[in-house]
Amino acid sequence: MAGAGPSTSAAVALPFLVHDVGSEYYEPQSQYGIASQSLVDATIEQLQDHRCFETPQGWILALDPASLRTFLWRPEDGERITMPSMDKDLPMNCKCLLSDKPSASFCAVMVLDLDDFDYWLCPIGGSKWERHGYSLTMYNAKDQPVERHMARRHGIAAVGGKVYFEFTGNELGFVEFDSVDHKPNLGMIEVDMIDTVMPLWSSYLVESCGELFLVVVFFDGDNVHKIAEVAVCKMDFSTPAWCKVETIGDDRVFLLGGDRIGVSNFGASCSASQHGLTGNCLYFLNHIAINENFLHVINLEKGTEEVQRPFRGFVDPLRPPFWMLTTDP
Repeated sequence: MAGAGPSTSAAVALPFLVHDVGSEYYEPQSQYGIASQSLVDATIEQLQDHRCFETPQGWILALDPASLRTFLWRPEDGERITMPSMDKDLPMNCKCLLSDKPSASFCAVMVLDLDDFDYWLCPIGGSKWERHGYSLTMYNAKDQPVERHMARRHGIAAVGGKVYFEFTGNELGFVEFDSVDHKPNLGMIEVDMIDTVMPLWSSYLVESCGELFLVVVFFDGDNVHKIAEVAVCKMDFSTPAWCKVETIGDDRVFLLGGDRIGVSNFGASCSASQHGLTGNCLYFLNHIAINENFLHVINLEKGTEEVQRPFRGFVDPLRPPFWMLTTDP
């Protein structure tokens, strides 16, 4: 692990939304701070000319397309964790997360190809990236086999060293790592998902304080610009079962979003009090509605919803705005 570098050149306080307007590699950019509700143009110099992949744990995986060198970067203080170089550039559409905290006895960085059934793994302190293929088959209503992707169009999150993903209506998939050689193994937990009564909805898995949550945003009929209802459940691994909850905690907020038209769904959690936010709220960037990018602030205690339009009138970006947040201690 490298020593702490220069602090982030972010112009607003974390967490904030990053809007890439002109380049895949962070320049120029607009930053929308959700605590101050301010929009500022700024450049994060440490990430210039890099492909960057946000993670729910707050760390950013940066890849230099010219040299193929990679590193993890922490937004709040600029600290870097050096990672091995890639053999070749990553595919266009990818999702990244960590299997645990970097300080854990074992933590793997996982990059999933959203267009194919592959992912790349490299443990913190490892010497190389390894590519893994997988095959997941589910059966549709006509009992026909369908290949299922781990992370495309639904949630994925890491809790307790395992990576969980939505699989079917009664199964939750996971990737666990062997205690000896740390090889990844796929497994399933039988658990009923919540009823999706609306025609259009989007789901997110969120790790918060060591617990696994499922958030489902239901849209109003076929209107993806209007939210009809939000359901939040917490996983009870002892049963196992999804248990509906009315609160996520007075000092927690969930940050939800994803890639264009829901190709990848992103869910993260952070402290409310440390960042000047109101607890027990969901901050949902509507990435499902094309070119909208409105931020819906849903207060679970009050049952209210506020819609903020920080990027209204902006040029359509190469990717929807994405979250940059602190790493939880």
